[in-house]
Amino acid sequence: MRFELLFLPALVVSAPSLAEEYLSVAQAQALIFPGATFSSADFVMSDEQIAALTKETGGSLTRRQVKVWRASTGGWFFLDQVIVRDDRVTYALGLSDDGAVKGLEILACMQLYDGIRRPEWRAQFVGKRYGKVDMLDQISTISGSTLSTNHITAGVKRLLATFALFLGPKAS
Repeated sequence: MRFELLFLPALVVSAPSLAEEYLSVAQAQALIFPGATFSSADFVMSDEQIAALTKETGGSLTRRQVKVWRASTGGWFFLDQVIVRDDRVTYALGLSDDGAVKGLEILACMQLYDGIRRPEWRAQFVGKRYGKVDMLDQISTISGSTLSTNHITAGVKRLLATFALFLGPKAS
């Protein structure tokens, strides 16, 4: 009997968790850019672009492809993922034409990390631009979701740098 009681909790703890999907890409686009239509502007970074981006951000990349759309009303919509402790968080970032954050939406994450979905936490990013602020120092963390908040913040910083280096007005 004692063996059975010890075995059952081990099964519950080791059961895999799946990310909860909160928004589709289309829903996130509509929240950040109401009434806009979108055209894909995806691109694959060259070795030179990857080197420039990693030098600029100090971080590493997990993939070459950048998922981005141009909004008909002006601005850019990025779809990205960051790796957190037990899973990946899928998020969307909207930027204005001049590179300011318009909005951040969490599309999928484990329920354990859903504090990052709080509007007050996501609102900290609005108006931020690349190079104007050290985001890791300016964006607060959420107790119990520190890795998630830090990794999303680093991901946003990377996307802001991607915009500045390869898509924004100075990149042309």
